[in-house]
Amino acid sequence: MAIDVHTHIVPADFPAYAGRAGAQHWPQMQACDHPGHKTVVIGDKPFRTVSDHSWDVARRLDQMLAEDVQMQVLSPMPELLSYWFDADDALAMARHVNGTIAAMVAADPAHFAGLGMVPLQDPELAAKQMQTLRRDYGLVGVEVGSNINGKPIGHPDHAPFFAAAVENDLAVFVHALHPAGADRVIGPPLLQALIAFPNENAFAVASMITGGLLEQFPGLRIGFSHGGGSFGLVLPRLQSGWETTRGENAFLPRAPVEYARRMYYDTLVYDDLALRYLIDLYGAEQLMIGSDYPFLIREKAPGRRVVGLDLPAAQRDAILRGNAGRYLKL
Repeated sequence: MAIDVHTHIVPADFPAYAGRAGAQHWPQMQACDHPGHKTVVIGDKPFRTVSDHSWDVARRLDQMLAEDVQMQVLSPMPELLSYWFDADDALAMARHVNGTIAAMVAADPAHFAGLGMVPLQDPELAAKQMQTLRRDYGLVGVEVGSNINGKPIGHPDHAPFFAAAVENDLAVFVHALHPAGADRVIGPPLLQALIAFPNENAFAVASMITGGLLEQFPGLRIGFSHGGGSFGLVLPRLQSGWETTRGENAFLPRAPVEYARRMYYDTLVYDDLALRYLIDLYGAEQLMIGSDYPFLIREKAPGRRVVGLDLPAAQRDAILRGNAGRYLKL
């Protein structure tokens, strides 16, 4: 039985827009022709049709137990993170989404934990909101995008937010969002998630290392979706460059691989060989189960791939449950 750290929710409904100038970005839920589904509409354009598994705890639990998942960690659908809103509007959305997640967790705390959201386009405001996640909502961490309106998550401007994460003992989970290079992907929109997301995640992981935030906040517990994307192939190159320039010209005080092995990564890489590589690269103690439930590209029964690798029992159990418990302090 696994702890799945990478699952998403969408509220069954959104409140009417109550701000001043951002109605064109505010989502609403509309009925659709598929029973048990609703369509997320942003402005006047359908964004995604989602099933009631996005908000119904009982429906989720049935699928979880059938797929050997003991606990899901709930986080917002990334498009709800709202960094492109006015900060006050983003805060209003965060309160609605955080309240939704908190209610889902409260309905069955033995099987669900929650990650909230904060208006990170204003790092100082985001930092102030961090204390509310555990105190007011009972959440164990926060989900953030890989970039905040184009600024990498590891940019030094976000230091107040990361300081608050450490101060409030909250885990940070980074999800690819509005990826760089999406304009170079040829084909239907789904291909952005399949092709551009991995590279976007790699930029995010690298930014946390080269931006100095891991050096500044050694107690930070931070994890990345989709196995950290393509960073697994970037890291040896970054390590080689550091070794070549180490000394007076070194661009980091410590080896890149040392920083990389302090962070966490989910197992959502869809392939046994790729997962074995991440175990060798980052260490079995830094990997956690992730599925992207309940969306189209999710991996069903995500723990079964780990079980099928025939790892030593201690490594298998750490990836299935133990590392997530340590990362989230469950």
